[in-house]
Amino acid sequence: MNNRQSHSRQPPQVCILVSCPYSGVAPLMRLFTEHPDCHVTNSLALADITGLDRSIGNSVTSHRVFSDCLASHGRWLISDIEVGDGEEWSHQAHLENVTTRPVLVVRDPIRVLKYWKENARGSAYQLIGLFKNMFQMLEQVPADANTIILYEKLISCPRREVRRICARWGMPLPDRILDDVADAWSDACKGRLRRHGHLSSLFQSEDAPPPSALCNGPLSNSEKDMIEEHLGRLYLRSWQNDAQELQKILLEKTWIGFDLDDTLHEFRRASSAATIKVLAEISAKHGVPIEALSKEYSKVLRAKTANAFSDGKTSFDYRRERFRSTLDGFALPYDEPFMTELLECYETTLVASLELKCGAVGLLSTIKNMGKKIVVITEGPQDSQERTIDALGIGGYVDFVATTNRFRVAKTDGLFGKVLAHLGISSSDVAYVGDSEQRDMVPAMAAGIFSIHLAEEKDALLTASPPRINTLRKLQYIIS
Repeated sequence: MNNRQSHSRQPPQVCILVSCPYSGVAPLMRLFTEHPDCHVTNSLALADITGLDRSIGNSVTSHRVFSDCLASHGRWLISDIEVGDGEEWSHQAHLENVTTRPVLVVRDPIRVLKYWKENARGSAYQLIGLFKNMFQMLEQVPADANTIILYEKLISCPRREVRRICARWGMPLPDRILDDVADAWSDACKGRLRRHGHLSSLFQSEDAPPPSALCNGPLSNSEKDMIEEHLGRLYLRSWQNDAQELQKILLEKTWIGFDLDDTLHEFRRASSAATIKVLAEISAKHGVPIEALSKEYSKVLRAKTANAFSDGKTSFDYRRERFRSTLDGFALPYDEPFMTELLECYETTLVASLELKCGAVGLLSTIKNMGKKIVVITEGPQDSQERTIDALGIGGYVDFVATTNRFRVAKTDGLFGKVLAHLGISSSDVAYVGDSEQRDMVPAMAAGIFSIHLAEEKDALLTASPPRINTLRKLQYIIS
């Protein structure tokens, strides 16, 4: 009797993957379709004729899929279950039978909400309820180190994380399947699938929105704040030792450094609003279409800022040059009163449009309460960056503002080293947070500074080098 036949007399072990909708479970489920001893189903197939009983744990043997699995000598019956909000169905029902050995696939709720918005799936309030329900499940069943699987780790290191799932279920996974699928999964994340043949179809996940999906806009800072306030600490608990290791490193630092633009505040949004207002003034005065002005201004901006801000000029000098070049591009006349009007228009609109990033004040306050010092290391004119810090209301937290303008050197040409020398500290005394890989992470790390990448449009990954976060609130929770 072969090994497969020796197990046929025992009923299949029921295993479930629990997640919130759009949490990236579909590729994982497709992986197990490659396993010869697995029978894969889903919560819809487990619903009874009324469509109300979605319990796999209560009456598993009454489901047809169980009988099919048994008849085909399957050893594992695997189902995915999307957590409800407590009104559609009771989550307790799914886990009354502890032999289901649930594995919770947890994804950063910030990222889940992004996909929800793109697919009109639900609100932040609903997501908070679903996420809390999912974690309440842990209180009902025996849990071990393999009960929670982070989606972010799963796509970063699929072999290791899939092995953890299999260990939870006592399921051997042939190396051939693991290697082939892990390679396909890795390439799927990079958009390369053709060379994997039939495996390519495994990773065309319904969990990700189609390219043509209508988007209701990016997440607002208020939405991010709400999610992080209610779920941030809960999510970070899933990182366990990784979050603790990052906290340990940060606690050893006496200085915490930050980039300013698009790290502590929404610079692109504010500058875009100010630019549009100025171009509208020019269009109204001279009748040039605003689209044409915008195209010319973008060209000027690229040319004027390539190596700017390291020559000691003020922000008003730079802006004046850009506005003049834009007007000259259309041979438009201008006098000093009109130029002054444009400068005032830009500054007023810029200040009115300033907005702090999610968690900025909380993080800065936490750092200062811990007795640490804060340095802002940023590009741009010294005068405008100091005005921005004051207008944002965070001047009281900042001990020193270092700009390319003040030190006459760009970030990529040695600014970080000059700031360390000026402050009389070593690179080991500082941790630095910035949004740009090329202009923040690369030069800061080259100077020996421990760095953290704020990448709002990516998944958080504390195990990356440098560690990656997508809100400052996460960093606040980690350090405290």
